[in-house]
Amino acid sequence: MPSTLAVVSQSGESLSFYDIDSGEKTGHLPSLIAEPHELCYDDRTGLLYVTHAYAHGWYVAHGEDGKTISVIDCKQRKVVDTIDISPYGGPHYAVLDTSRDILYSSVEAGLDGRGGIIGIDLKTKKIIQAIPSGAKTHWFVMTPDDKKAYTCNKEAGFVSVMDLRKGRVTTRIDLPGGCEQPGISKDGQYAYFPIPTPKASNHWHSSVTDAESAVIVIDTSTNNITTTIPIPCSGLTVHVDSLDRLLVGQFRLDRTQTPPKHLSGKLSIFSGPDKDFIHLATLDTDLAPLTVTSTPDGKHAFAANIFSGTVTVVDMGKLEVERTIEVDVVHRTDKSMHQGAHGMAVIA
Repeated sequence: MPSTLAVVSQSGESLSFYDIDSGEKTGHLPSLIAEPHELCYDDRTGLLYVTHAYAHGWYVAHGEDGKTISVIDCKQRKVVDTIDISPYGGPHYAVLDTSRDILYSSVEAGLDGRGGIIGIDLKTKKIIQAIPSGAKTHWFVMTPDDKKAYTCNKEAGFVSVMDLRKGRVTTRIDLPGGCEQPGISKDGQYAYFPIPTPKASNHWHSSVTDAESAVIVIDTSTNNITTTIPIPCSGLTVHVDSLDRLLVGQFRLDRTQTPPKHLSGKLSIFSGPDKDFIHLATLDTDLAPLTVTSTPDGKHAFAANIFSGTVTVVDMGKLEVERTIEVDVVHRTDKSMHQGAHGMAVIA
């Protein structure tokens, strides 16, 4: 089976498949449960887990919290199951613990009036763990040994460090400006958090030259901040590829206009910790590269530009844009916001 990129359209409520080598669409799955967010692929089973965070909308303005994770068979390219996560709500990001066959998902509601992380036994599809974070947890990373998690709590101003074996928060790391989607080094030694988060009451209205924009580096052995990596624009996400390079998606605004107008986004690429996070390249993307992923061989990277409904494909050998894939570029009249490309997964 050729390598395939799967991409969800959140507002389009669909999943599309693309041949990575050619960029051609090879499949389309419409009419998913509203509104699909992130993807988690299990290469052992060929199953793709799709979170559905909200009935409609986005983080600061949405309908009812979703309570479902869809299960898609990538070979058949159809929904084969759903997982009900009630009484928890707002599932957003998901990560596999393959050693124990557990799917961990962040949730924004249902845990002591807030969110956290839940663990789902994939054999029974039942929730066997629920760990409160003390905030509306949006994203998280896990260490490679599946023992610890570091949560992005958006504007809450802290990262929750969780012991997944004991099922509890062990400490908090203060990030007063809040944070966005984190990444983690291949050996699990460092967790990377882009800061600050845009204010929830005025989302996206950050300066295009915000001097505070950076990636915070946390040593997971001590939970101390060891390094700060400046970035040119407001950081949305950090992805770490198989060669340990950091790929940082960023959004920009023209604030001379009222309301501010979105400009093309940026994808900055840095070397890993062994080379002291040297800046390698910064490339243009379409609007708001919210999700970034890459192929296991490190040859290609992908930035899903949520407001454009496109994916920027990057040749990681040449460090240049190879092509742009149009996923869902038409704003549906029944949706207040166009969110045409969000979660992605590489399927081998």
